[in-house]
Amino acid sequence: MNMPGIRPDSPSLAGEAGEMPWPARPHRMLIALLCLLAFALPTAVAYVTLQMHERHEQNLAVAGSRKLALALASSFDRTVDAIDTVLNAVPVAIADQPPDEIYLYLREAKLPAGVIQLSFIDRNGLFIASNLSPPGKTLDLSDREHIRAHLRDDPSDRGVLLSKPVKGRISGTWSIQFSRALRKEDGTLIGLVVASYEISSFINFYEQLRPDGAGFVALIGDDGAVRASAPGFDQLTGLAATGILPPPAAGPGTPAMPPEGTMSGVDDKGIRRTGHYVHSSRYPFFVLVATDDAAVLDQSRNFSLGIIAMAVVLGLTLLAFASFGMRYWKLQSAYRVKALQAFARQREAHVLQAISRVPGITVLHVERGQTTRIGDGQQGELPDLIAERVATPEFLTRLNGDDSSVSIEHFSGAEQEFEVEVVVARLDEERGHGAEARRSEIPTAVVFAVDETAKRMEEHKLYQMSKMASLGELVTGLAHEINQPLGVIRLAANNALGGLRKGLPIEHTSEKLERIIRQVDRMKAIIDHMRIFGRRSARIPDPSSARAAIAGTTQVLGTDMKLDGIELATEDGDDARLDCAQEQLEQVLVNLVLNARDAIRERRRQDADLAGRIEIALNRTSIDGRPHARLTVTDNGGGIPQAVLDKIFQPFFTTKPPGKGTGLGLSVSFGIIRDYGGTISGANVGDGAQFTILLPEAAAKPAIMAESA
Repeated sequence: MNMPGIRPDSPSLAGEAGEMPWPARPHRMLIALLCLLAFALPTAVAYVTLQMHERHEQNLAVAGSRKLALALASSFDRTVDAIDTVLNAVPVAIADQPPDEIYLYLREAKLPAGVIQLSFIDRNGLFIASNLSPPGKTLDLSDREHIRAHLRDDPSDRGVLLSKPVKGRISGTWSIQFSRALRKEDGTLIGLVVASYEISSFINFYEQLRPDGAGFVALIGDDGAVRASAPGFDQLTGLAATGILPPPAAGPGTPAMPPEGTMSGVDDKGIRRTGHYVHSSRYPFFVLVATDDAAVLDQSRNFSLGIIAMAVVLGLTLLAFASFGMRYWKLQSAYRVKALQAFARQREAHVLQAISRVPGITVLHVERGQTTRIGDGQQGELPDLIAERVATPEFLTRLNGDDSSVSIEHFSGAEQEFEVEVVVARLDEERGHGAEARRSEIPTAVVFAVDETAKRMEEHKLYQMSKMASLGELVTGLAHEINQPLGVIRLAANNALGGLRKGLPIEHTSEKLERIIRQVDRMKAIIDHMRIFGRRSARIPDPSSARAAIAGTTQVLGTDMKLDGIELATEDGDDARLDCAQEQLEQVLVNLVLNARDAIRERRRQDADLAGRIEIALNRTSIDGRPHARLTVTDNGGGIPQAVLDKIFQPFFTTKPPGKGTGLGLSVSFGIIRDYGGTISGANVGDGAQFTILLPEAAAKPAIMAESA
């Protein structure tokens, strides 16, 4: 059911309270997370795939290097076997032949391919002859490392030695020299046979077999020296230091290096290589075949690019799906919000209509400057006055302030004054698009007006009853205060009458009559003040004086305090003008002073010599930039029990014995001060209690300049 004045699609209190708008920050965070996942997942898959592919390619490269190393090692073994066969064929007796015969023998020997020279060297390292050079040249070859190894005359030296690359002094060609010692049966060294193998043959052969044209192939001795390689030696200089080349044997007795293995490292040019080496099973050398890792991976560049492209496409696809999912989720959420809002508006309509039926409550709906009453339960003069007030431009302008406000409004009817508490709850509209986005300057709001007239009347009756109760407590002091002037008047009248009878001068009689007049004025002031104190206060008071209220309180209670032996002192600072009825402020001060008197009386039951003291102080202060008057009533009556300190302003609560108090004094005082925009509080200070009243000062009225004649 729709309520009059509220459209089904208009915002409302319940709609605003129940609305669950799409959260902007969680929305952005969720989108960011989905985008991250949409790219992180394909990126992770692509990374793992590329890593596995790289590992696979490297494994294939190592496997290829191993096959090639095995083949080269086997091929070189056969080459060395052929050369060793030639060297073994040289008879020991050749050492006893003349040089010319040795030359003829060497020249006629059938040499394997690649062997460019076959030489004979005597036991002292001197060149005798070779197939390329007849006798006659005197060359000392004992400075060669492999020659010196044989000249040590080690009987166990019966194998073939591979020299480091050397440049032949006869052939003029770089070669690897295979040497074997010729020994007698008793092991005596009688000479050396040396076959020079041309290095270029190795290099050309290795260059053709280099893996992918970017790797390298090397023939390396057990001492770690490179005999031949493709490409040249300079690229292998840094390999031995980085671990790509196996370490050389430390010497005799050291453990033999593994027959084969995989090596990897970075050379001195920053190129990472991975390879495999194979050691000869019969000769002191091994073959190393290595590939350039970058070259291996470069061969699979197309595959890597395909994987990356696939990851990007997959990421964009996932992102599109995530975007569609988020859009669907947002639409579903908006649909749920709309459904909740519609349900909330329907419930709100029922709630507001029910509230409008409560006696004394008027509900109005303000939308785009138009005011509409909710329900038709309230009739009479007041609802019409409220509707007229809400429709005024001044009231509508107030709606642009806070989201909600509470104020007390006064209405004047034909025969009655009304006091209404007005509660305004502003509603925020949803912004649309285009023309719908242009909102009125006056926002939408719901206004609740509660008739407080009867309540205020009852409060005034209760307040008047409290004043009468306090007034009754003043009768004793008032009788004593008036009795004293009456005694003075009686005595002065008797003296004046006696003077007349005795014929005394007129001055004597005149002085007595003036004394009577002063005492009559004194009694009149007391009685007039009590009449002001007892009558009802005006609804809207004129500004009053805080100092005058204190003076009136001391005048009413001064005699009573003297009879009780209590000092009633005042400490007046600068006076303050208050928007508060003077008799009501005096009523509050009288209540506080009487309570202090009762507390001092109660304490004297335990301390009969207690010198009672009550002080009323006035000073000015500033709160939130507005001047206030601070009035304090302090006593030495022992204070208020801490357990009940927060209950002292509750109606009918009292700490006095039964029959001694009604529990209304502080409650009424609290209501009076609150109605004038002030506060009252109680606390324990020193050996007593202190009540503090804070009241805003009245706004200064502009002075009216009199026109000159």
